Amino acid sequence: MFLKNPCRECDKAKEIYLNDAELQALYEMPLEGLDAQVRDVFLVGCYTCQRYSDYSALTANNFTTTARGNKVVRLIQKKTSTPVVVPIMNDNLLRIAERYEFNIPEISDVILNRYIKDILKRLSEDVPSLQKTEITKLTMREREMEERGDAEFMRNEDGDVIKYRYDLVTSHTARRSGITNLYLTGLFDTVQMMSISGHKDQRTFFDYIKLSSDEIADKIMEKLRQTENVGNEGLF
Repeated sequence: MFLKNPCRECDKAKEIYLNDAELQALYEMPLEGLDAQVRDVFLVGCYTCQRYSDYSALTANNFTTTARGNKVVRLIQKKTSTPVVVPIMNDNLLRIAERYEFNIPEISDVILNRYIKDILKRLSEDVPSLQKTEITKLTMREREMEERGDAEFMRNEDGDVIKYRYDLVTSHTARRSGITNLYLTGLFDTVQMMSISGHKDQRTFFDYIKLSSDEIADKIMEKLRQTENVGNEGLF
């Protein structure tokens, strides 16, 4: 029997997504200079559901329309060479693109990962959900820093490492956020959503949908309430 790489598994941090309200607050946050550019590039990833290598490299050539005049982002994904057409469903994406004449700023993932955490930390003063903690894992580098006494990480009463949600956000959180929020609308089938994200495998696609058990339960109850055959007494 073959086991997954244990080091890779133990280094895997908690994967989260930012909901629509958090993303809107981030969009409306007054920022300038590099902070504003980092925020805008990150949001482009959220609104297009793409990988960092794709959403950070969009130019005016990627913004176009369909034959029917619908505004879209066309690109060929660098990792898989998959052509995708992303409908522009949020006007915020257009406004961001217009700020830069549709040439998205070139921001390295190292800079984005460093700055976006600080930006969201500041935003958490007005958006308390970003200050919630999540159980996570330390990377090998973080464990080594802790062992040397160069860093100290929060732990809960059970000894699990915990981090604020804003501190768990990376460049890849944008893709997870976009896909999860797309799923939560309930408006699109799997084929349509995978066409936007560029996934070819359903199992991989659904791994990007990061919902808690409570969120899944709430979604189930929401669908039940919308079902005409369910009366006031429920199903049971």
